[in-house]
Amino acid sequence: MSSIADHPAPESEDPSVKPLPATGQAVGADVGLDHLLIPSTGEKITSPRHERRDRAAPARQQRRPAKKEKGSANRARTRLKIAKIHARIADRRRDTLHKITTRLVRDRTHQTPLTCA
Repeated sequence: MSSIADHPAPESEDPSVKPLPATGQAVGADVGLDHLLIPSTGEKITSPRHERRDRAAPARQQRRPAKKEKGSANRARTRLKIAKIHARIADRRRDTLHKITTRLVRDRTHQTPLTCA
């Protein structure tokens, strides 16, 4: 187990997973500021709402170690709390992107990132 986030280590790939059949369709994706992702189909995928709520917690917790004595157990405990908050935010982001990309792959075979030129 990870000492920071208390999560088990990822397991190896599952051999029972089979590739999806080819659909012959393609999709392009544009990553923006107002929306998380806009596929070439025109659908606008907004940023998750938990992103906005999670911004305050790290800022508040990161001010706490400055008030603790260096090398103390309380300071170490506070640092672990901060690490867990950052791990939770990273997990949520990873999960959201995984769900979106999985949905795009299931609907279409070929993905192309769009570039601003």
